[in-house]
Amino acid sequence: MPEIWENPFGNAQLKIERAKKHTADIDERLQASSDRYGPSLHINADTGKQFLHYGLTDRFLRSDIALIVGDAIHNLHSALDIAYRETIRVISPNGFSPSKTKFIVGNDRKHLETSLTCTARVDPASRLFDFLVEHVKSYKGKGGDADICAIHALDIDDKHHLLIPMLAVTGIEGVELESEDGTIDRYTIVLTRPNSYRKAVPFGSKLKNHGQVIFKITFGQGTALDDAEVVPTLNRFYGKTREIVREFQRIIRESR
Repeated sequence: MPEIWENPFGNAQLKIERAKKHTADIDERLQASSDRYGPSLHINADTGKQFLHYGLTDRFLRSDIALIVGDAIHNLHSALDIAYRETIRVISPNGFSPSKTKFIVGNDRKHLETSLTCTARVDPASRLFDFLVEHVKSYKGKGGDADICAIHALDIDDKHHLLIPMLAVTGIEGVELESEDGTIDRYTIVLTRPNSYRKAVPFGSKLKNHGQVIFKITFGQGTALDDAEVVPTLNRFYGKTREIVREFQRIIRESR
């Protein structure tokens, strides 16, 4: 029985699962960050007053997540290229080029159709043509699938610069502060200033629970997915890519 890396669709599946692992790595990186710990108590040396403070200190968190996101996107795009290349090799050998065949994202629907028929030599009446044009819709503009186009565009962007995400702490839940008389106040901190919080508290207060920090990670401005949350978006990309690769495999199987 051949090993998974000896089969192109096995290669594609390895890429997809690696992308899934990278997405999980984002949460692991957050959990390892000093920024996940909630506020701490301090005393103002000039006034002697006590205050609660929270601020971001992990200088490499955003860059680390950027590298993880770029790797996830690249693996998903590679999976599409590998699976499409094998599908064309089997279904349309006259349109197959070892050095040029790759997953097509058209400038619009007409461009996709032309690329499939003229370059890949795919029969317009074939199941493969129908799948790519009517279901995958791998073309830009009206009617096209924005997620597939985004995978394509983000992979290109990552070759030229890091996909630096926007990272913010929107709040901290479950903070517990104990006063000198033993009373415990429980509350949620809402950060009105970006990633920074400072609040005066009664002197002698003790922090019983730092709370749980709520992170929000979105794609940066100017990308194909302005302000979209990173993890849910990558999970959606993962699901779509996996289904496309599986359908390519079914098309080949049923053609034999």
